Amino acid sequence: MLQVILNLLRGKIVAVLLGATGMGINSLFFSTVTMVNNFTGLGLNFSAVREIASSRESGDEDSLSRSVKIFRRWLGATSLLGLLLMVVLSPVLSDYTFGDIALNEGEKQYYTLAFALLGLMVFFNTLSTGNAAILQGTRNLKKYALYSLTGTISALLVSVPFYYFWGIKGILPALIFSTLVTYLFSALYARGIKSQKGSITIGETIKGGTPMLKLGLTMMVSTTLASVAHYLLNTFISSTGSVSDLGLYQAGMSITTQSIGLVFTAMAVDYYPRLASVSSDNIKVRETANQQGVITMLIATPVLLLLSLLLPLVVRILLSQEFLPVVGFVRLLAFGMLFKAASYSIGTISFAKGDKKVFFLLEGIYVNASILIFCSIGYALGGLEGLALFFLLMHVIYFFLVLLVTYRLYSFYLHKMLTHIIVVSVIFMGSLYLTLRFMDEAYSFYPAAIITVAALVFSYVRLEKLIGLKEILLKIISKIRGH
Repeated sequence: MLQVILNLLRGKIVAVLLGATGMGINSLFFSTVTMVNNFTGLGLNFSAVREIASSRESGDEDSLSRSVKIFRRWLGATSLLGLLLMVVLSPVLSDYTFGDIALNEGEKQYYTLAFALLGLMVFFNTLSTGNAAILQGTRNLKKYALYSLTGTISALLVSVPFYYFWGIKGILPALIFSTLVTYLFSALYARGIKSQKGSITIGETIKGGTPMLKLGLTMMVSTTLASVAHYLLNTFISSTGSVSDLGLYQAGMSITTQSIGLVFTAMAVDYYPRLASVSSDNIKVRETANQQGVITMLIATPVLLLLSLLLPLVVRILLSQEFLPVVGFVRLLAFGMLFKAASYSIGTISFAKGDKKVFFLLEGIYVNASILIFCSIGYALGGLEGLALFFLLMHVIYFFLVLLVTYRLYSFYLHKMLTHIIVVSVIFMGSLYLTLRFMDEAYSFYPAAIITVAALVFSYVRLEKLIGLKEILLKIISKIRGH
């Protein structure tokens, strides 16, 4: 939760100091780096979690320490590959990303140099995510949480002076130095994870890393396609509309993803290793995925409803008056995120099982092609709200598609409780959206607030029965007070 708050604070600072145009340029830099990062990382930070978690589950300390050492060697190689590729491709990336924006030769040279220097960001990002994967796979969740929190705080503190004194020109050094600081914290917390003593030959490193590489390549292609899709969508918006429109799009996506981010982050950190450890047993997989789905929906639904209800106030607090046009756009995004939450625990099953082909077809092909095609068509037809409407449609289709595929392949189906919760959540969200969209603004708040409160009560009662939410909250409050 603290990390989400810090990321929202960072968004506020960027919005105020850089404006919509600065946020758009920051997005173009970031999406390009992410694309290269995903390609050169070979997906090892994802597949290593599965490999390390399996070694840990077996109780074989030698196997675990060997897996960690082999992974670290592969990590060093891929980080250098990413740095080299950014330097080599910097003229191409500059021309394609900022070709319509750079007005003179001096600006073109600046963006070329910027992408070459962002190779350092790729380098440190690869090492950071690798260290995080080791913490995650070994279930050092406390250290993982500390790394995430301290890294985010430090990155924020490092970035602000660059934005304040240099404005848009401060984006480049802010990205590089904040990534460096995040890496240093990841190295600090991962240094306690012991790897095998003694030498491992290059041949042994290659052979030992091959299982991780095979599964990682599937994830690499999938995540690279995702980053390419987002990169192309960003450039489509900036060239078809404007860089300012791209800034509004990124601001809206940031608010939506950050608001629900703590749910997905918790799932990624704890749920995936837990699911991977029982992946060979379809009954346990079904039980685990359904349990996770129930908790996810009960948390995600009230969060998204509150966001939609209070959005005009949220935009003023987290961004600025300039970003108020994103209100209608974000409410549709929130509806789409509800279906993403419903399918999240199910979509992870194929990867946890090591079913590369199915995962690639679902996540690599369908999701990424849909993001690019659906959102581009939506933006062309109806601007940002049109984009959000097609974003919702894409996630509705994906939800039913992933249900069908996992049922046919792994005998997975939704338990009665989860089905009921999803239906109720969609009714709540749909009612709220229609109320805010079509009722007069002067009268819509109170019925919308009643719907939101009803959803909060529904989630609270269910969570209390399932996990004793009241007792958990009291323990958290007690810890905060120091008792």
